[in-house]
Amino acid sequence: MPTYVTDIARERELDGTETSNELFDRMAFAQRAVSLVKPANMRVAIAESRARVLVEAGRTWGKPEGARWAMLCVPPMASRRAIVVAVAALAGPTTEPYVLDVLLGSDAEA
Repeated sequence: MPTYVTDIARERELDGTETSNELFDRMAFAQRAVSLVKPANMRVAIAESRARVLVEAGRTWGKPEGARWAMLCVPPMASRRAIVVAVAALAGPTTEPYVLDVLLGSDAEA
């Protein structure tokens, strides 16, 4: 049976344990980033984790073809960049050149 755990650190060449001492609401930041990306046909749950930023995703069985679920786990000391890279992974491959810049800059406008 295939695994649906996506290791952001390996896929995006980013240390998934990247941390920051910056004070900000990481869960609200992740939620805002997900709302900006709006992954198509995907329900996303955001949860607090202990060790690293992690994304798990899979097919939603019993729903129409293409329906998916995802869980984004965010530790209390995660950096903005680690969260944004994980959220961008939910959207899949993109041809938009400034996705990370837009997501990182979105918190300043909120």
